[in-house]
Amino acid sequence: MEIIILSVLYLLHVGFVSCGSGTTGYKLLNFAIPDARLLKKSLRFDEDIYLNFTELAHKYKYSTEEHHVATDDGYILTVFRILPKCRNITGYPIILLHGIFDSSDVFILAGPQNGLGYVLTDNCYDVWAANHRGNVYSRKHVALDPNKDSEYWNYSFDEHGVYDLPAVIDYVMNSTGLPKVNYIGHSQGTTDFFTMASLKPDYNAKIQLSVHLAPVVFWKNFGIPVLKFLAPSVNSLKDALDKAGLSEVLAKHQLAHVFMEYSCRFVPNEICGTGLYITTGYKSGTISSRTLSAAGGHLFSGTSTKSLAHLGQLITSQKFQRFDEGTSGNIQRYGTRLPPEYDLSKVTSPVLLMTAQNDYLSPLEDVKELASKLPNLVENVIIPNPTWSHNNHLWGKDVWKFELPKILEYIKYYNS
Repeated sequence: MEIIILSVLYLLHVGFVSCGSGTTGYKLLNFAIPDARLLKKSLRFDEDIYLNFTELAHKYKYSTEEHHVATDDGYILTVFRILPKCRNITGYPIILLHGIFDSSDVFILAGPQNGLGYVLTDNCYDVWAANHRGNVYSRKHVALDPNKDSEYWNYSFDEHGVYDLPAVIDYVMNSTGLPKVNYIGHSQGTTDFFTMASLKPDYNAKIQLSVHLAPVVFWKNFGIPVLKFLAPSVNSLKDALDKAGLSEVLAKHQLAHVFMEYSCRFVPNEICGTGLYITTGYKSGTISSRTLSAAGGHLFSGTSTKSLAHLGQLITSQKFQRFDEGTSGNIQRYGTRLPPEYDLSKVTSPVLLMTAQNDYLSPLEDVKELASKLPNLVENVIIPNPTWSHNNHLWGKDVWKFELPKILEYIKYYNS
């Protein structure tokens, strides 16, 4: 009974904080709440659910470094480096970048056998796992406070591509003294790359090879009816949330994350599995229950309402284009009445695409269109398993059979 009461109090505590109920409510509830980890230990949580990136890596005997990267517009990003166990590092460093609701944790939470970050490190590569602005690891700015200044959240994947990714690439190159990097992105991490490579084409010369897992660029065949229905209203929904002081959404300190973490601990297949089925096409059993539980503790790491709105605009416009600020806003920002499209013909660095057959967020038809527009496409690999969907690229039981060998093969070829 005590455990149940503590669980309810903890949920209320997080709810009061995320709903902005004020300092008094926060102090009142926080006063009696034990450390969250003590509560989770008492509930016998697998520690992989709540350990952070560095703690997870160290648990499995990997050494890490934490780096902080400043962007040209003042955001401070956290990048984790996993140090190779090999005496001699192979090839150029590899930058990993996650999807919209995620963090760098997604590349290691599946454990040493399947976690891409670990596998690359075991193969003697120098791995740098980056984090988007605004997520749980990257909530700092030289002047803005994410808890007080709504301007902090005025970004979408456009800023990730224009500011975040170039800053990380330059930082890694300067740190290693090497003239190029490799890049692996998942979901919106691929969108960020194509944004950067089209708007800042000089960066193509700094990329040895980019690998794109579940690439998200065109959403003409987007497979979630509810979101299709909501897409035309994204701008008004964003404005309403912003006015309500909710420019940050799906953050780790908000109720959605807490619900996910606790429910997936106890019923991973019924909650996490069903959620992934509805949103990505996930087939039950293709990701282990333990990995689903761990994912529940690391998902919903925070993003902006503008990021969601921008993706909604892609659905409505059927184009890969910059954020639509409205006629006057577009003229002021871009010099045109309509937002310009990203020019994929400028993505001249080598690109490897990896696509799942049952992915609602990265449909085969849309990836095929992307492939047709890339001037230096290495291969569009369609995973030969009809049950694969969006997150199997990261956490699938059979990544060693269908995906990791292909990634290692191409990286070795381009880095030898």
